[in-house]
Amino acid sequence: MSDNSASDILSSDLLQILHKASCPPGQSPDDIIDNMEKNGQIRRNETGTWSVHILLELEKNQTSENILPLLSHPAEDTSYHLVTGWATSENLTLLSGMSGIKSIMPVIPPASSGSFENILDEPASVFVPENSWKKKLSTDLLQLLDDTYLSPGQSRADMMALMEKTGEVRIRDADIEVRISAKTSPSFSPSSFLDYFSSPVADSVYGRIGGWIRADNITRLAMQDGILSLVVQIPPRTSKITTEGDYLLKTREFRNISGLSGEGVKVGVISDGVDGLEDLKALGELPDVEVISDTVGGDEGLAMLQIIHDIAPNATLVFHDRGSSQIEFVRALDQLIIHGCNIICDDITYVEPFFEDGYISQNIIDRVLSYNVLYITAAGNFAKEHYQAPFHGYEDQGYLWQDFQGSTGRDMKFTVPSGLAGHVILQWDDRFGTSANNYDLFLYDDSGREIARSVNIQDGDDDPMEWVRFVNSADRPREFTVKVVQAAAEDALLEIYVLPLSGRSVELDPYTPEDSVFGQQAVKQALVVGAAAPGGKNLTVQEYSSRGPALIRYPVYELRKKPDLVAPDHITVLTGSMQHAVFTGTSAAAPHIAGLAALVMSGSLGMKESEVRKIILNATGTSTDAWDPVYGRGIPVATNLSLPENTSGNILYPVMNGCNFEPRMYDAAEKLLLYPGWNMVSIPYPLTRGNETAQIFNPVQTACHSIWRYNPAGGFWSVVRPNDTLLQMDVVWVYSEQEAGINLHFDTTGTNQTVKQLYPGWNPVGVPGRESITARDLLSPLTDAWTTVLVFDPRTQEFRPSIINGGSGTYSPSRLLYPSEGWWIYMNRPGILFPGC
Repeated sequence: MSDNSASDILSSDLLQILHKASCPPGQSPDDIIDNMEKNGQIRRNETGTWSVHILLELEKNQTSENILPLLSHPAEDTSYHLVTGWATSENLTLLSGMSGIKSIMPVIPPASSGSFENILDEPASVFVPENSWKKKLSTDLLQLLDDTYLSPGQSRADMMALMEKTGEVRIRDADIEVRISAKTSPSFSPSSFLDYFSSPVADSVYGRIGGWIRADNITRLAMQDGILSLVVQIPPRTSKITTEGDYLLKTREFRNISGLSGEGVKVGVISDGVDGLEDLKALGELPDVEVISDTVGGDEGLAMLQIIHDIAPNATLVFHDRGSSQIEFVRALDQLIIHGCNIICDDITYVEPFFEDGYISQNIIDRVLSYNVLYITAAGNFAKEHYQAPFHGYEDQGYLWQDFQGSTGRDMKFTVPSGLAGHVILQWDDRFGTSANNYDLFLYDDSGREIARSVNIQDGDDDPMEWVRFVNSADRPREFTVKVVQAAAEDALLEIYVLPLSGRSVELDPYTPEDSVFGQQAVKQALVVGAAAPGGKNLTVQEYSSRGPALIRYPVYELRKKPDLVAPDHITVLTGSMQHAVFTGTSAAAPHIAGLAALVMSGSLGMKESEVRKIILNATGTSTDAWDPVYGRGIPVATNLSLPENTSGNILYPVMNGCNFEPRMYDAAEKLLLYPGWNMVSIPYPLTRGNETAQIFNPVQTACHSIWRYNPAGGFWSVVRPNDTLLQMDVVWVYSEQEAGINLHFDTTGTNQTVKQLYPGWNPVGVPGRESITARDLLSPLTDAWTTVLVFDPRTQEFRPSIINGGSGTYSPSRLLYPSEGWWIYMNRPGILFPGC
C-alpha cells in the first residue's frame, strides 16, 4: 500500500477547505465552503456542521472496511475500487491520512441537457417595500382575504365556491387551501419557503415555488422579504398536449398505417425527477408509470416521459432518478434492466474522462452487449460551452499561459446570469491515472480578482484534470475569466467545458463546437441524439446542440461518429407545477427517438438492439457515409421505417448481439418458475418452518424423474428426498413436464440466513437474496478465487455464455444473476459466499 501525504491524495479544493494556506489569495476556507455549498457539494446538518460529497479511488488490493464508517450514505463499486459518500471535516482529515487511498475528490454534480421556458409568465417583478405586502398578491388572493377587493354584490364565500369549482381551492378537513405559485428573489432559495406549503414544487433556477397553501398562511408568506409575488395557479387546459415531434417525425401517420403503438415494450428513463406525476396521470397526460426511485426531485423526467408516451402510447414506462454519483447512476441502469426495460433513455452527463471511456461509459457498453438493451442518450447542449486546442503559451511573470486567442484578448471569458452556479473542467490528452503533465487552472471575477484555483499535482500516476466552480450571487450578469498555466508539462491538447448546474447555457469566448460530446454520449453502442429546430424546409440544428466527431485517444485513437442523428426540441409539455412550458435542449430530443424505437420494437418483440438502431438510422434517408458532425445522419421520418416482413405477426427475433441468449424479465423472488425439461433452481432466502423441505416440489409433474443435488466437497450426486431440508443457496435439479410455478414462503426475520462454502472446482450456487445482482457485485469478495460462472437456461435447455472474471461484453461480470436461478461457479481455491443482497 502506498503512504501518500494529504496533499498527494486530496484535490486542490478539498485541501482549500481544510487549510487556509492552500486557498487563492484573499480567500479563506469559508469562502470555498460557501461556493461548494451553493454547488450542492457541501451540506449541513441541524447543528450547522458541514459534510462534503466525495469520491475516493482505492489502491487495487485495498478494502473499504475502515473507510465506510467515516462516511454517511456511502456507495461502493468494488470492481472499480470506487467509494462515494459524505464526509465531515474531521473524517475528511482522517481519510487523507489513511494508506491505501489513491485519491479523494469532490463529486461533481451532473450537467443537464434541457430546460423549460414558461409559455405564460408573470410580468417582471419590481421591488416591493416591506409594508406593502398586499402588492405582492394577485387580485383573486386579495379577494379571498379582504372583502373590500370583491366585485359589487360578491362575497368571499361566492369567490371561494367559484375557485373550488375551477380547481384552485380545496377543503381538507377544516382547512381551506389555495393552489398558488410564488416568485422568489434571486438572493433567496425557494426551498426556504417549503414549510408554508403542502406538496410543494420548487424551481431554484427560475426562482419559483408552488403548491397548496392554507389560506391563513398566505399573509405570512407574502410578508417574507424573499417573496416577490403570489398568484393563484390557474389549472392548465384539460385537452391533452401532444408533442409537436409526433407530427414532425410522422409517427402519428406511422401508427395509423402500421397499427403499432409500443405495446409489449418497456422504456426506462433516467433523469432528475417526476414531480407532479400524479397530477398528470389524473389529466390523462401520462399512464401509470413504474417509479423505481424518485429521490433527486425535479420534473425533467416527467417531460421526457410525456414525449415518449405521445410517440408510443402503449409502451410501458419505467423511471429511475439519476442518483447523486456515478455509482448511483450505474445502479439506476441496472435496476431498469432488472425491471425488464428494452430501451433506456437518459439526459444526464456526469463528468467523465474526455479522451477515453470512463466508468459510466464502460458499464453502458457492458450492459448493451450483455442484455440487448437499446441505449439512447441526449448529446448534450455543450457546443458553446466547450473549448479544445493544443497548448500554445505566452509568457507572463515567468510562466507560460494558454493563449486562448479570444475576441477580447488572450484569456477565455464567459458571462454568467444572476443566480447561476457551475463548474469549469479542464482535461488534457493523457490517460487517466498516468499523467505526468502538470497543468493548473485559475478563475477570476470581473474585477480581475482571483476567486478559484485548481493546482492538483500530476507526476506520473494522476488524472489529467483540474476543476474550479463559479457562483454569481449578484443581481446582474457577471463576466468570469479562465486562465491555464503550464506548471511542469509537455505541450498537450487541452479541453475545457463550462458546465452550469441547470439547463441554462453560457457561451465561452472563444468556444469550439467540434468534439463537444463526452462520457456516454461518445459510446459507440449508444444512440446519441442532437437537437434540431422544429419546422422549416431545411434541417437546422440548434446552435447549442453538441457536435462531433468524438476524439478518443485511449486505448487506441478513434474519431467516433457522434451524434448519430437529431430530433426536434422546443416541445410543449406540462411541468410538475402544472404549467405549460417549452422543453428545450437535447433532453427534449432524445425521448422522441426512444418513443420511435418502442414503435419499431413492438412490431417484432425480441428484435436485436443493433437492428432497431439500424432501422431508425436508415429512416433518415441518408447513408453511413453521409454522416455529418453537426446533425449525424439527420432526422428520422417514421414513414421511412423499413420493418421486417414478419412485423405484423410479432414473431420473436433471436437475441444475437454478441450474446446468444435473451435476458430474463423481472421475476418476483417468491415465485419459482419451472419450464419443461430440467431446471437448475436455487433457494434465494431462508424458508419458513413447515415450508423448508423438498416437499414444496410435490405438485410438480416430474415424469418419474428424481430431484438431484451435487456435493462439491465429495464430488458426487445424490437424490433429494421429500423431507430433506432446503437451505439458503441450496441448488437442486428438478424435471418438469410443463411450465409450473412454486410459491416460496420466506422467513423475513433475517436471523436464519446461511453462508455457502465453496470448494476448488465446480460448485452449484445461487443468489443469496431476493433481488437480482451483477456477478461483479456478488462475487467481488472472492477476488480472483473464481474464474467462471455458467448459468443454465431452462427455456432453451442450454447453458448461457460464460461469465468470466475480468471478462468484457458478453462475458462481463456486469451480467445479472437472478434469485432462484441456479448456476455453476469454478473456484481456484476455497471461498465463502455470504448473504446480504
